[in-house]
Amino acid sequence: MGVLAGLLFAFNPVERPFPPCIFYKLTGFQCPGCGTQRALHCLLHGEWKDAFLYNPILIPALALIALLLYLDSFGGKRQFPKLHRILSGSKFIWGVFAVIILYWIARNVYHFL
Repeated sequence: MGVLAGLLFAFNPVERPFPPCIFYKLTGFQCPGCGTQRALHCLLHGEWKDAFLYNPILIPALALIALLLYLDSFGGKRQFPKLHRILSGSKFIWGVFAVIILYWIARNVYHFL
C-alpha cells in the first residue's frame, strides 16, 4: 500500500495516466470509482477541494473505511460495540450500496447534461 501511495504522490495521474477505467472505456459512463486516482493524488498533496471535484464520494468513503478499520483492528469494537453492530448490520451495508448506486447514476446524469 505504501508503494502505491508513493507512486500516487510522485506521479500525477493527469500528466502520467495510470491504468484507465475499463468500465468507462467500454461504455463511456463513469463508474463510482472514476477519478479516484486523481483524487488520491490531490489528497496526498493536501488539495482537498480538487480531490472532492474528481470524486466527491471518496472522502466520506475513506473516513468510513478508517472508522471500520479502527473498530475491527484497533479495539474500537470493544469500546463502541453498538456503533460496530450498526456499521456491520445489513441495513447499513444495503444503505451504503444504495448511496453508491445513486451516486453512480447521478454523476452520469450530471455528466451528460
